[in-house]
Amino acid sequence: MCKDYQKALGRNLRRLRHKKSLTQEYLSLESSISRSHIAMIESGKRDVTISTLFKISRAMKITLKELFDFDNLDDYTFDIEDLYK
Repeated sequence: MCKDYQKALGRNLRRLRHKKSLTQEYLSLESSISRSHIAMIESGKRDVTISTLFKISRAMKITLKELFDFDNLDDYTFDIEDLYK
């Protein structure tokens, strides 16, 4: 479940970045986050902190809400019992 969520977040970040015609390099310079880190977030290979997402959102001039706009309660559910196995 967690990896699916990371990939969905990454796809949404890439979609928003392309929509604004921004490169990873530009986003890197504006957010002080390495281009490779941004690439890994977009590909769903890197877990990301809220402070990193905040920096990215400010560099892109979007809200955190827009970054999480892909989220749907029915798509990302988990069984609490599985966490304790």
